[in-house]
Amino acid sequence: MLSTSELQMTVFASLLEWLESHLNELDALVFDIDGVWMIDHRLVGGSLELLDYLRRKHILFSLLTNDANHSVMEKSQFLQKCGLEITPREIVSCGDGLVPFVATHELDGQRFFAMGDLGKPCFGEKAGLLMTREIENLPSCRGVIVGEDNYDWQDVINSVVNHFIECPEKLLIVPNPDEFYPKGVGKIQIAAGGVARFIQKVLKTYGISVEPFFLGKPYAPIFKQTHLQLEERFGITLDRRRILMIGDHLESDILGANNFGYRSALLLSGLTNEKHVETSRVKPELVFKAL
Repeated sequence: MLSTSELQMTVFASLLEWLESHLNELDALVFDIDGVWMIDHRLVGGSLELLDYLRRKHILFSLLTNDANHSVMEKSQFLQKCGLEITPREIVSCGDGLVPFVATHELDGQRFFAMGDLGKPCFGEKAGLLMTREIENLPSCRGVIVGEDNYDWQDVINSVVNHFIECPEKLLIVPNPDEFYPKGVGKIQIAAGGVARFIQKVLKTYGISVEPFFLGKPYAPIFKQTHLQLEERFGITLDRRRILMIGDHLESDILGANNFGYRSALLLSGLTNEKHVETSRVKPELVFKAL
């Protein structure tokens, strides 16, 4: 696996043009969704042409997302409404990382408190957990899962902080590690990772140490789940160095791909521009100005 400092960055006009002459170097493609295929529920230019190319060439691919407050079924529906015929089987969410996490930690059937949404159907229930959103049930929970949206931040965050003061051994699981995500042009919304780190910081100041378990990009669980599902879907063993990850976020998509051993490519359509690349410690192998 190459270290970040060893990667040599090259800028190309479009991913599609590059694929035409470099397809023999790859066995599969892995894409981020938001910022690559669509931004704020609108298609990124070239999305339809790229998907048509992938289908015609029978290229193995998977789409992954740190959006854990929508199930892969819901995410597929969003994409289809935009005109991209992507099936739920072609999407891996950070919420899917709950399945191996529950198995590894022998948590099947245990109750967890959910902060906000975790998709419909719920990723926690899909993983075999008993989920509750009632604050009064916190004492009976094995831990807390940080979702997104649709909860009273003041009441819930205060209750969760005080719960960990009383029970610091409980688990804090965060499917989406992102601090924020795009919300309209030039605007952001605080994401689950930002909420979890705020809770962690408050507790640390109080003298309580709690380490969150992050499942999404750039952490390994979502990449392991993606790689496993690609191999299971196509019945083959895949070499990580022959898989290209395309994303728009240096500290999430690119760092995660580099650390996991995938090749990495940055698309300049989402959160990152060329100036960010020049000053960042995280470097992609390739940069594409467009799909």
